[in-house]
Amino acid sequence: MLYGNTIWVTLEQWSPIAFLAAGGLFTLPEVASGLQAVTGAEIAVSPAAIFVFMLVVFIGLLGLYPRLAEHDSTLAKGGVGLLALTTVTILPAIGVFVPSTGLAVGEATALAIVVTVAVGSTLTVTTFGIASLRTGAHSRHVGRFLLVMAAGVSFMIVALLVYAHSTPVWMSPVANGLVATSLGSIGYVLRTADVPTEAPDSTGDVTAS
Repeated sequence: MLYGNTIWVTLEQWSPIAFLAAGGLFTLPEVASGLQAVTGAEIAVSPAAIFVFMLVVFIGLLGLYPRLAEHDSTLAKGGVGLLALTTVTILPAIGVFVPSTGLAVGEATALAIVVTVAVGSTLTVTTFGIASLRTGAHSRHVGRFLLVMAAGVSFMIVALLVYAHSTPVWMSPVANGLVATSLGSIGYVLRTADVPTEAPDSTGDVTAS
């Protein structure tokens, strides 16, 4: 690896665990939906919790960055740039949806916040997925599962835009199921079989800032 920065080394080492943890976290909405179906009780996972789960995903993505940057610094930097912008959106959004903050927003505003975070997350994950597939810096399965995750989030975005707060109950489990499965699979691949495929020659040494 061309990076001597211990922060990047640490992020790369923890990336598989972050993806596995995120996959586990995204199963919680599935569990909540199952319990609601069985008991009839209103059980919901707050958007604030989903946003925190996404930050865990971002930690995993940062661990992919060093190898990607060695092969295609433009795509890698684009992914990190989108990640940073989305994180800046997520942090205040968490405060909006945490009951203890006392912040009150209308349904339209809440929907706009959720969609904005979801779109930023989709673009971020898609960029990392494309970079992984184009560079071969990681196993191609990593890039493919990232794109499957992006598809799952995109599915939920479309549902929100079409149905708003009347989104059919089954849509959330489908989207979260795709996301959880994809993240768990990425973590597994990174831990057990992350063998880079053939890739274009490195674009040169990349200096971590």
